[in-house]
Amino acid sequence: MSFLFLLRRSWLPFAAALLITAGPSAAANDAAIEAVGGNTLAREHLVLQITESDLQRHNLVLNVANNVLKARGGPDQIDVEVVAFGPGISMLFANNTHAKRIQSLADQGVRFSACKNSIAGATRKLGEAPEMNPAAQPVEAGIARILDVVDAGYVLVRP
Repeated sequence: MSFLFLLRRSWLPFAAALLITAGPSAAANDAAIEAVGGNTLAREHLVLQITESDLQRHNLVLNVANNVLKARGGPDQIDVEVVAFGPGISMLFANNTHAKRIQSLADQGVRFSACKNSIAGATRKLGEAPEMNPAAQPVEAGIARILDVVDAGYVLVRP
């Protein structure tokens, strides 16, 4: 036998083992997605970040969420979460112009996370706690939430 033949032959088990262990198992990924409250049945997972108070930016984020649901076949195919922090927290105030759209998207399975730190900052600035959209779920820190869902396999988009 030639040296090249032996070399090729010895690499086959190694290559097979590498392919088997290269990525996380589906069960591990499902567990991570479930741990962050995501939809384990969806094939894709997306997190949208909103950090601006501008109503046009809010509109853009909501358009992206709506359009991706349509383009990917609905909430059974794509799991979408919007995380608001910093000035972007105003998107999740109950009196935001887009409140009905937010509720409509929430009814379709889109989750909305509101940073508690940003709510506290808005409370100091406004002199009272803002009333939050009922669809908004408070999270300890918006950026930490994004890190958690990205670690679970979500793709981050900042429209």
